[in-house]
Order: sequence, then structure tokens, then C-alpha cells
Amino acid sequence: MSNINEKKRIKEIVSVFVKHGIKKGIMNPQNARAALEELGPTFVKIGQILSTRPDILPDEYIVEFEKLQDNVKPEKYDDIKKILEKALGESIENLFSYFKEKPIASASMAQVHLACTKNGEEVVVKIQRPNVKEIMMSDIALLKRLTKIGKLVPQKSVIDFKEVVEEIGTTMEKELDFLNEAENIEKFYKYNKGVKYIACPKVYKEYTTSSILTMEYIKGIKVNNIDDLKKEGYSLKAIAKKLMSNYVKQIFQDGFFHADPHPGNLLIHNKKIAYIDFGMMGVLDKSMRNKLNDLLYAAAKRDMEGLTHAVLRIGIKKGKVNIRNLYSDIEEVYNRYVQESLQNIDLPQFVDEMFQVSKKNNLAMPNNMALFLKGIMTIEGVVAKLDPDMNMMEVAVPYIKEHIILKKNYKQDIIEQIENIYQLSKYGLKIPIKTLELMNSVLAGKLKVQIEHKNLEESIYQLNKMTNRIVFSLIISSIVVGSSLVINANVGPKIYDISFFGLIGYLSAAVMGLWLLILILKNEKM
Repeated sequence: MSNINEKKRIKEIVSVFVKHGIKKGIMNPQNARAALEELGPTFVKIGQILSTRPDILPDEYIVEFEKLQDNVKPEKYDDIKKILEKALGESIENLFSYFKEKPIASASMAQVHLACTKNGEEVVVKIQRPNVKEIMMSDIALLKRLTKIGKLVPQKSVIDFKEVVEEIGTTMEKELDFLNEAENIEKFYKYNKGVKYIACPKVYKEYTTSSILTMEYIKGIKVNNIDDLKKEGYSLKAIAKKLMSNYVKQIFQDGFFHADPHPGNLLIHNKKIAYIDFGMMGVLDKSMRNKLNDLLYAAAKRDMEGLTHAVLRIGIKKGKVNIRNLYSDIEEVYNRYVQESLQNIDLPQFVDEMFQVSKKNNLAMPNNMALFLKGIMTIEGVVAKLDPDMNMMEVAVPYIKEHIILKKNYKQDIIEQIENIYQLSKYGLKIPIKTLELMNSVLAGKLKVQIEHKNLEESIYQLNKMTNRIVFSLIISSIVVGSSLVINANVGPKIYDISFFGLIGYLSAAVMGLWLLILILKNEKM
């Protein structure tokens, strides 16, 4: 992008956001979405990526950005044909026995066409738009320089906007290389080939490049098309249970899960649940899975210290972390679930609350954990429509018992307890000496007690306000009494045979009393 075009694009980006309220401080989720839509495909894609990041955006922005649609006018067929033939090195007639000119879908990055191979197999061909990679990467490069754009959405101190733009750029770059998506499909198949009720499209490598992706065409019923599913005789409860069971497996066992399992990406086909669109996948390596398992294990044990330790291990420190405040906030969340059985805990809500506690205490969540949260929230929403009575923990608990609790290293726990006993025996003998030292300090009057008051500011403020009003009332009363004495003494200049000073005193007391009454009614500061 030339310097002239770059400056023009920067001016366009800034002017659009100013138009939608950023300068006036009235930016809200609806205005932000409108701005992204006006700026075109790159920013629509950015909004869609951000909608998967509940650790970055408030809920109201997540909901609004999920509405972003990237239905873009299709490219001319001749242009698409040239791109396809150049990428695959053959004429379209030699490659396919049939190729539908009109796309079945057209998005910001690519458009999808139906075709049929020479072997008679129906396929979908995903073709990248011309120059889309260069355009999108140029916009990302500009965003990296526009640090002021960080004011577009409310942020907490733990959010590093530059880091967020870097992550968006990396995500978009991966999605623009269709070889990554092809690899994701093959990896997903490898992990789930033993699950009889799960399917994914076959990749045709001979028709696939970094800009072309050719896959098996899966005809099916969208998972949220309840009426059609019932007509075909499917059990909604069975679909819900299978969908949830497999998703729990993807996360906790495979560590490789579909990060965008919305209804459009889930089809019921030949009594199987077929996943499509593998552009965005979540990865939890063994270390992160162990940390997540520790979090759930601590929740199952009702272990407050374990929960705090697990949150600290998962989070990324973005500033000073006050352990006492973190513990207190986690305890507040814990107290809401303490009476619940493990099966009745709302897992997505519990994890989301832990994320919010982390953010409040200068702990940012890694991108893969954000995708995990988004994934479980989305899949729970899908399952709720199929079977409103199903709770994710009903499926997760058996897994937790089998793969976490039963496989927990109790040998290590025993070693830790032996170490604790050793430490007690080592330092326990010093306890009587320390107790004696404490008693001597008390008797000598040298004991100092440090008391920390919490959350008293509001009470002190209210007390000060009340005291000020009492004092003000006493002053008004004094003026009234003094004025009455002056009038009764009948001294000084008079107006209508009433002492001028006494009259002034009454009027002053009336004005001050009226003012005090208004302040009390409006509950304003004095």
C-alpha cells in the first residue's frame, strides 16, 4: 500500500469511528458494529474474531458482534475461474465434470461453489477472493499504528490493545491459508474417527492449495432445525447428549476442539453429527489441560486454595496481583456454588465468573482459554434448544471422575502430606517458645495489633454528610432563635414595625432551610 493510499485509509477509518460516536464518547455496541460494517470485510472479520473473546470484550459487545454478517457480493465467475485454474494448474473442465458458476456462499475472505469431480463425487470448492490477503494484512498493519483506536471499546487495565491486534492478525493470517484449515480437518478426523456418530468432510488434497480448499459436500439438516429433525425421526435428547459428550472429549481428552460450534457449522447427516468450517480451532496443550483439570478438581473438592492456585497458574500476570483480594473474590464466587451439587453447577457460567475475577485482579486469560470459554458457551446454547433440561456438568462429571479424580496422582498427595508432617515436627517444637514470647510482649505492653479496615469509605462518607447536615440545621436553628430575640427586643431599624435585622434573619433561615430540604430530597452532597 502506497503512502498516499495508506493515509487515505487511515483517514477513512478514523472518520468512520468519529461519525459513529467515538469522539463524542457515545460509542456503544450498536455504533461499534455499524462502524465495522461500514469499514468493510476486514473489519467485519475483526469483529467476528473479537466476538469469540469474552476475556476482552464485555458481554454486550460480544452479543452485538455475533450479529455481524459478511455476506459480500460474489466475484465475477471469470475472475474466480482464473484464480482456480492458476492455483491448480489445469483448466476447470479438466478438473471437474461439473462446476456451478453461482456460489452457494459468499463471505469476506472467500466464496464457495458446488462441483463434481471426474469420479462423480460431489464437492464444495472454497476459493479465496483476489488480493484479499494483501488488503486484510494492510488493514491490520494500519491498526497496529492506530493506537488511539483502543478507545473503541471499554477496556480494563489487563487488556493490551497492541497484543490484541497482533493476535487478530495471526488468526486472520492462519484463516487466509487454507492449508491450515485442511490440516485442521484431517487432525479432527484423526481424533474422532473412533466416534461412530461424529463426521467431518473429506479433504481432496489434489484440489487444495493455500488459496483453494476442496472438500466433500455434506448434505444435512442444521442442528437448530428442530421441525425437520423431528420429521426425520431423530431424538433431540440423543443428539444433545452425543453432541455434548463429544465436545467434552474434544476439550479434555484431545485438547483440540472446534472453536465455533454454532448451528450453522453443525449438520445432522446419516444419523451422524457433522462438523463443518474448521477455520477456527482451539488447542489446549497437555500443560494447559492439566491446569484446567486442576481447576475442576479443586471445584469438585470445594478447595478454595486449590481454586486460587489454579487461577494463578492459568492466568497471565498483567500487573500487581493482590493474593488476598484474589482469594476473597474467588471465595465470593465459590459461596454462590457451595450449596450446589457438582452436577448442578453451570460450567460455562462458573468458568466465565472465574475469568471475570481474573481480569479484575490483573490476570489475563490466554487466547486458547478464551476460545475454550466461547466454545462451551456456544455448544451449551445449541444443546439447550435440543434438550432444555441437560446441564453440561451432567456429561462432564463422569469424565472428571474417570480422567481427573481417579487418575489423580495420590502418591504425590501422600508425599506432600508427609512433607507437611515433617515441617510440623521441625517447627512445631518452637510453638511453645513463640507463645511465651507473645505472652511476654502482652505483659510488657509492647504488643502491636495492625487492623485493616475494608469498604468503610462509603460509611464514613455517609456519616460525614449526616454530620454536616446536623451542623447546618443547628446553625439555621440558631439564626431563627437569634432573630426571634431581636424582634422581641424591638431594637434597630424597622420595616412595617418589624425589626429589620430580625426579618433578615428569618429570611436567611428560610432560604437555608429550603436549600437543606432540597439537598436531602435529592440526596446530593453538601
